[in-house]
Amino acid sequence: MMLLSAEEFLLFLLDEQNGTFLPITGRTEDLVLAGAVLMDLQLANRIDTDLDELTLSNPAPVGDDVLDPTLAAIAASETTHGALHWVEQTARRGRQIRERTIDRLISRGILLEPGDDGFLSLSPEVAHARRYPATNGVAQEHVRLRVMRVLFSDEIPDPTDIVIISLLDACDVWRKLLTPEELMKARRRIETVSRLDLIGRAVATLVRMVRPTARGDRRGAGGLPLARGLPLIGSTLAVARDPRAFFVQEYLRSGPVFRVRTVGRDFVAIAGQDANLFVSRAERMHLHTSDTWDPLCAEFGASRFVLNMNGKDHVRMRRETKEGVSRQLIESQIPKVVEVIRRHVAGMPLHTPLAGLPPMLRLAGETASAIVAGASTGEYVADVRRVLKEAVTRGILHLPRLPRTPRLRRAVRRAAELSDTWLRRHQLQQRGRESNAIDNILELHRADPTFLPECDLPLTALLPLFAGLETVGSIAASMLYVVLKNPALRERAQAEADALFAGGSPDAAKVRELDVLHRIMLEALRMYTPVPGVQRKVTTSFDFAGHRIPAGEHLFFAFFVTHDLPEHFPDPYRFDIDRYLPEREEHKKPGVFTPFGAGVHHCSGRGLAEVQMPLLVATLLHEVEMELVPPTYELKSERWILFPSFLPDKRFRFAIRRRRH
Repeated sequence: MMLLSAEEFLLFLLDEQNGTFLPITGRTEDLVLAGAVLMDLQLANRIDTDLDELTLSNPAPVGDDVLDPTLAAIAASETTHGALHWVEQTARRGRQIRERTIDRLISRGILLEPGDDGFLSLSPEVAHARRYPATNGVAQEHVRLRVMRVLFSDEIPDPTDIVIISLLDACDVWRKLLTPEELMKARRRIETVSRLDLIGRAVATLVRMVRPTARGDRRGAGGLPLARGLPLIGSTLAVARDPRAFFVQEYLRSGPVFRVRTVGRDFVAIAGQDANLFVSRAERMHLHTSDTWDPLCAEFGASRFVLNMNGKDHVRMRRETKEGVSRQLIESQIPKVVEVIRRHVAGMPLHTPLAGLPPMLRLAGETASAIVAGASTGEYVADVRRVLKEAVTRGILHLPRLPRTPRLRRAVRRAAELSDTWLRRHQLQQRGRESNAIDNILELHRADPTFLPECDLPLTALLPLFAGLETVGSIAASMLYVVLKNPALRERAQAEADALFAGGSPDAAKVRELDVLHRIMLEALRMYTPVPGVQRKVTTSFDFAGHRIPAGEHLFFAFFVTHDLPEHFPDPYRFDIDRYLPEREEHKKPGVFTPFGAGVHHCSGRGLAEVQMPLLVATLLHEVEMELVPPTYELKSERWILFPSFLPDKRFRFAIRRRRH
């Protein structure tokens, strides 16, 4: 079976170096994919079209789940419409068409399954041979080779190439692919080929109608529902009292987009499944990380680091350093991680109430640094946390620098001292030592000091701690609370932990078999999401949920709202690990489970954290017997007015009753 036009269109747009698609506005992409469906129906002799009407030639299904829904709609229509009408109607399924198309390319061995970084890539066979896997004994040539040959030769294009060229011209991607000289040479050929297809012309007409103007709308996002609040202070108290409940309630009251006014800032909140999917699909086209991390960069004397990079530089930095924070890295060092945990647990006193969060943060920091730096965080964890929290706070308020208080100056100095220690130890190449994240960072600096200059190294070296410390520590603490609070669940988790260590220190295969602890982690990530939203600035205006969001607007994406909606997670405020059983898999619906964020800025250490968290809790359960202090304690969150982050509060405590091993 030959590839569909939608499949070849997406393959043409794939940026093989960066693992993402060339940016196209969401509405434009939906229209172009709709045109691809209609063009394939025409090639399959199911429809026919002229300048005025699109008519049904053969109602028999094609046997294709991308094409047949549109064919059925045309067959069921009592009125004859033109191509414009059916492009618009089919575009409503644009997201579904895109998702199914990518899944098919993966299943056919043309694309590889995305890894932890979420980036797409051609399979090695296709990447090197520039041909797709053979069907019916024929291997089809890669679409880019065919299209470029048509544009720069007198070769007569076949119908499928006419389709692709028409679609590409409709969304105006040539400027991203060709130099001005090449485009000037190919322009007449592009226009000639594009005119050969009437559906392509209909798509181009609709795209021109929805394409934003260069000036944009500078009046602000007018007409948006306003979140409830008080005079002068707006929603400040509601956000401070319970930020999670505030955003969920406003989503249910106002819909997926609304304006929030608080003391010191005014922003647009976007939430829900469609918002999460929008970020996944269109972040690179419309959004910028803004100046959130500028105060932190200024404090360390850095020009930038990955969290405030955008576009190709951000993608490159993530790809160059992903091995140092990968699932594969921690799986190769599980015995080391277990030894670090055991050593610290052995130093915890018996029968003494311990604050629940600090030990988990310490263990998160020690295990992470052992993996990514081959070193220890020692007593630096509190300093790194203070710097990170203050940086996020000042960034959200758009203040240029961190406050010069003695405590913070000391924290910044000590965080820089930790980073400098790691970098100096890794400057000397040690034979026989496995490389880690710090090695990867230094290697990138040596290979391209223009891209990663020396002044950026200290802050970049701390990124693995910034990215994972709070998430792993807070979720591990929440997991510990859950198993100590629920005797039946604790018994199951305990048995699984003991089985993990049966026969000695576990390996990667045994950790992958964890079921109960893995599902406890997933439910903790859903209910106690530690960093449930991000701030962005709009760089290119876009339409969302019937509203125009103009360039220059500040946005807050409340990813976690879907976690609390009963249509996605029935009885959402009940801790239920059975949600993740194969027969339910409530988290698998696209855009509803986003504990690590969404889009190109999602957490790059997700794979590492998903191994680290259950392994940490399993080792604790195996080593010691614990109890809540007091047993009646109910988990609450610390309040952080400027960001709806969930961290177990200071009243969460536990005590070790005895050592089991």
